[in-house]
Amino acid sequence: MVYVLSVVSAFFYGVAAVMQHREAASAPGEQHMRFGLLVHLVKRPVWAAGIVADVIAFLFQALALGQGPLTLVQPLLTAGLLFALVLAAAWDRRRLTGFELLAALALMTGLTLFLIAASPSPGRATVSFRRWWIAGVLVGVGVAVLVGWARRISGRAARWRPALLGIAASLTFAISDALIKSGIDVLHAHGLVELLDTWYLYALAGLAVLGALLVQSAFQAGPLAMSLPALTAVEPVASSGVGVILFAETLRTSPGALAGELVAAALSLFGIWVLGRSPTVTGTRSLSEKV
Repeated sequence: MVYVLSVVSAFFYGVAAVMQHREAASAPGEQHMRFGLLVHLVKRPVWAAGIVADVIAFLFQALALGQGPLTLVQPLLTAGLLFALVLAAAWDRRRLTGFELLAALALMTGLTLFLIAASPSPGRATVSFRRWWIAGVLVGVGVAVLVGWARRISGRAARWRPALLGIAASLTFAISDALIKSGIDVLHAHGLVELLDTWYLYALAGLAVLGALLVQSAFQAGPLAMSLPALTAVEPVASSGVGVILFAETLRTSPGALAGELVAAALSLFGIWVLGRSPTVTGTRSLSEKV
């Protein structure tokens, strides 16, 4: 069941990405990295519909994380890029190229091989506050460095700003994914009242706003071909790392399994990079260049 829930979540994340891309790229430049950007976007019907799709995706992701480990669920969510490809092609009435179809096949093969080779397994159900504190500080420092770097670069180097902000957003989402998993575990074990008495929901709400600001700023900062691959590739890696560190989730480490995992990673990254930069997904130019 965790596979079905994860794929449904990936579908809605793909729908949300296509909708939000088209609105954020055309937002006024003076609102970049400001909360006014979110205020502007929430007034746009297509972007608001994308948020609804995001909420639906979040609910299915939470259900999946309640039944499976981060190291299983998060890699499956990269399938959202496949759904984004198909939706964007239908939206723009484009025909998919052979190279795009090859990249899609590579991504699907990579995900399947990873699940067979790695056989991710659940770890501990609870995490000490000390571990959360350490993970939060490390991620916070990483996000601060990336955002500061993105704000400082100029000239030709500025083309990397969307990727830097996308990576920062992915780190934020990695901690959010762990909070979702812990919150669902508390809900299953103790009920809603106990969950409301924890700090998980309030930290998750704050991270959701920060992550949304970083993602929309990444979309706005330049061509989507720079931000989308970073967002898609980094979050499952970061979330899997968080799953291993915080929850002691495990992957198979035999020589054969490691070889399969490396091949799976190579195929998946190839598919993510090609599809993330595909004109079908991103448009031949960013929308900010068209208005």
